[in-house]
Amino acid sequence: MAIKVQTDFIRKGTVRIICYVYDDDEALVAATSVRVSIVDPTSEVVVNATLMDTDTEGIYEYYYETSTSLEEGDYQVECDILDGSYHSYVHSHFTIKAGINE
Repeated sequence: MAIKVQTDFIRKGTVRIICYVYDDDEALVAATSVRVSIVDPTSEVVVNATLMDTDTEGIYEYYYETSTSLEEGDYQVECDILDGSYHSYVHSHFTIKAGINE
């Protein structure tokens, strides 16, 4: 059975962004910090290098609250993973659509 990754969201919902941090042996590890940035379809930065939360070593989360006033379209996500003085970046995206009762 495959894991379904949700990438389409309705305005008024919450987008959960998860970043997994692995070492060279593919084991989850804690990073010095993990920050998330989100850019909307008009290229406006709507979340700028905000620290992500963690409850489990190597798994970082951020909850992006949406509203009916958000621009519909594709949102770009970038996570900046800092390990000591070394930065690495991962990218993703999600789509926001209007709800049927808007």
